[in-house]
Amino acid sequence: MCDSLRKITIGEFKLRTLEIVWLHGKLKMWGRWSAINECPEAPDLFKKIFKKYVVTQNDLSKIYQKLKRIGCSKELKSWMENMMQESLRSSLIFCTDDEALTMDRVIAAVFINDQPLRHIVEKHYRNRMSMRELAEELNKEHPEWSYSTCRRRIKTWISVAEYMLYQPMSDAFELNAKRFYLNSEPVTD
Repeated sequence: MCDSLRKITIGEFKLRTLEIVWLHGKLKMWGRWSAINECPEAPDLFKKIFKKYVVTQNDLSKIYQKLKRIGCSKELKSWMENMMQESLRSSLIFCTDDEALTMDRVIAAVFINDQPLRHIVEKHYRNRMSMRELAEELNKEHPEWSYSTCRRRIKTWISVAEYMLYQPMSDAFELNAKRFYLNSEPVTD
């Protein structure tokens, strides 16, 4: 990792639970949108299915079978399997091109001077790497650091990146960033 990531020493960069849930949902949808380009046939398949208002489990199964037949990468198949599992829990799996491009612009603007944090966000949300996998990768790059140190650093860096993204993402979607505060709760900065 880059020197700028090693310089980050933070007490706490924490968002509220509902802020985290909202941001994770947006970033996961952005990650799925940006990962579709791995297979040239995939966007056409998804465009056809997105014309429907509701995407069903059956629709996803049909796309998965077609992708297997045309021989797309293991990563895309893995991505599709993950999406099918998530569709059982939530209907908020996809975003529109406009929403994704808005998120893409926010991410690029926020991390314009901090590319290592952007790469971590991309690996975590687009490439679907878990914090454990990111920590293992960091530990391979820096064997002098213990694995637990690498895990703590990855967790902190992702937390910082999400903290940095929350306000600009709320602004980009013209949402009240303070909407998750209770009326009687004091606001601290």
